[in-house]
Amino acid sequence: MPKSSDFTPTRKIFVPTKEEHIRMYKLLLLTSVLGRELDRRKDEFEPIKIFTGIGQEAIYVGSVSAAEKYDWFAPDHRAMGVLLGRGLTPKEIICQDGAFAESIYSGYNFGIHIGSPEHHLIRFESDMALNVAVGTGLIDAVYYTRDIIEKKSSDENPVLLAYLGDGASAHGNAHSAFLFASTRKLPALFFINNNGYAIKTPVEYQRALARLGRIAEGYGMKFLVVDGNNVWNVWNATKMALDDIRNDGGPWIIECCTFRVSGHNAHETSEMSSYVPRDLRLEWLGEDPLEHYSLKLKLMRFLDDESEKIFRIEAEEKIAEAFSAMKAFSPPSKLHPVFAPRNTAILTTPKTSERILTYSAAINEALRQAMEMDLAVRIFGEDVENGGVHGVTKKLNKQFGKERIFHTSLDENGIFTYAIGMALAGLKPSPEVQFLPFLKYAFGPVSNYLATHHAVTGQGLSVVMRAPAGGGFISNNCHQEMIEAMLAHGGGIKIVCPSTPYAAKGLLMASFRDGNPVLFVEQISHYGKKGEVPEEPYEIPIGEAKTLLEGRDISIITYGAMMVERTLKAAEALAKEGISAEIIDLQTIVPMDREAVLCSVTKTERALIVHEAKTKFGVGAEIASMIGAYVSEVRRDIKEMSDFFVATKVLGAKDGPVTAHPALEVLRLPQVEDIVAAAKEMAR
Repeated sequence: MPKSSDFTPTRKIFVPTKEEHIRMYKLLLLTSVLGRELDRRKDEFEPIKIFTGIGQEAIYVGSVSAAEKYDWFAPDHRAMGVLLGRGLTPKEIICQDGAFAESIYSGYNFGIHIGSPEHHLIRFESDMALNVAVGTGLIDAVYYTRDIIEKKSSDENPVLLAYLGDGASAHGNAHSAFLFASTRKLPALFFINNNGYAIKTPVEYQRALARLGRIAEGYGMKFLVVDGNNVWNVWNATKMALDDIRNDGGPWIIECCTFRVSGHNAHETSEMSSYVPRDLRLEWLGEDPLEHYSLKLKLMRFLDDESEKIFRIEAEEKIAEAFSAMKAFSPPSKLHPVFAPRNTAILTTPKTSERILTYSAAINEALRQAMEMDLAVRIFGEDVENGGVHGVTKKLNKQFGKERIFHTSLDENGIFTYAIGMALAGLKPSPEVQFLPFLKYAFGPVSNYLATHHAVTGQGLSVVMRAPAGGGFISNNCHQEMIEAMLAHGGGIKIVCPSTPYAAKGLLMASFRDGNPVLFVEQISHYGKKGEVPEEPYEIPIGEAKTLLEGRDISIITYGAMMVERTLKAAEALAKEGISAEIIDLQTIVPMDREAVLCSVTKTERALIVHEAKTKFGVGAEIASMIGAYVSEVRRDIKEMSDFFVATKVLGAKDGPVTAHPALEVLRLPQVEDIVAAAKEMAR
């Protein structure tokens, strides 16, 4: 019940102490001097481009100075002040600018594309606002780990401080970040650096709103618009927003109005006259944040000419020392592995009982057992609380609750950026898309961030992406297109395609324990198919194919429940005609069991590759290429096999979109009769 005291307005006042002012000034000075020195010496980094935030330093210095050590940050490519404020040194930043072997990422990525868990910095990528959206999942995971896994009571309430420019604010990643932050009421504070231009495109092309901060209203968030060149104003606004957020006020947006007085990168500054009016640039050059702050502190008697001189000498010496160290840096010469080594033991639970389960029930049981074994496992996506559109997650919500299995917005991009953020914080998220083709809407975060993260940083991300897939029911391209080859091509994602209930449970358990991103492709048309499944948890090793049928005349290599079933039926028909087919179920596309494939084709000298995806530019073409390279090596290296040859053929879907009518699907997808005909032709 409200009390009369509730009706009295209150307002917290935040005023920096002298010590806080001086710390902020010294950080602003260091950031400003480093940025200008990088700009002056940009040619020393060629052909690499240098990105600075000249004239915009107050945004990053003011906000990072107002934050707490336990807060998390998603910096953008102007956020040098954030990096310095979080403890990175000028030497580390210069080294990363040059992508040297000694840099944070050893030559992977450049500039201030920096992330450091130690400093609570989320890796920045050139996919604009991607790390901002990733940050929403991370901050959720930070609280989940504290409250659910560690069960710690703490007075520390971390907030995500995320930065994006006016151009990035128009990107879908920004929408995902704002959407998930607002619908889940996350402790997040977004800074929009409105510096007037996205490279050379004026801000009016990004939004129709006069003030970008007003987009917060559409997401139910609070917002402020501040002078982005006034470090004190930014500090004060940040303090006020953080205080409200830490007291369950929900996410905020702060728009910082400033101007980019230099080029998009340092090498482009000379081109600014072609798109920025000269007088406008001169006006903003006179609004330098450091000069303004210096004058303010002198008026407050916190700073005098002598101390200002001493502080500048200190900053310049630090930066000169950092540039001097650059002479010892070396070019990188080593590529990194795309996958993290597995660090958990293989589950070898004895089979004490087997039951007949459907394909769907086997997956459900694997999900349940994975969640029982590890609190880090969380499931989310559209409709999953109620079982999902295919009913695979039914009853899990009742057992584990909404902290561990929950609905999300209809935004695949947001679902997968959220998952990446959770994995960055050490959880094992399992996002679900309703249909495999919907993953195309998340291709940016999955291919640009998730798939590259271990190679760039050395940190493995455990994300199990469940994707119902394939034909066999009336639908369309958005529901049935097979796109596994797209993700296989990018690398960094393991791709699993179980063909039976037994394989579905074992491979899904292995996926949760692998420590790498895994795309788990489920055959929709086989959800009701039955088979024997042990009750206990068990694994089938990822990367191992299974020989389903021994043969001598032709190797039929396939994957996915539908095509495995059809090739087995085709093998029966071929046997009646005296053709002995060997059936290889790959089970895993990435990594592929090269040895199993090559051993089989060495014996049969014929390879028919069958898959549901389109024939051209697909997994089959890759297998055929692998076989061709192997044949060349054998003929070159083994004299006795100089005439060795393996005939190959790929049988997949016809060109064109998925068809709705079953009669057309028969024409489009490989049928048993097609497999038999292709095998007979090759076995002549």
